[in-house]
Amino acid sequence: MACKITHKLSNQELRFANRDAAERYAEIMGGGVDRWVFSTAPRHESAPRRRVVLWHGTPAATSPAGTRDSGRPSR
Repeated sequence: MACKITHKLSNQELRFANRDAAERYAEIMGGGVDRWVFSTAPRHESAPRRRVVLWHGTPAATSPAGTRDSGRPSR
């Protein structure tokens, strides 16, 4: 079941597919599970989903500046 965690100090909220993933994030990236409040997330959130697009510097990719990136330093 989906799990939502809320940081006790900053009120940052993160949603995960399950509690194991939420606990792992809290332990490794979030400073420990004792800094987070865990709750069951509703099946469907009312807020729209955000789409995140990541750019990876592959040989055929074009960098955000519009230049070709070979993944190697310039000569």
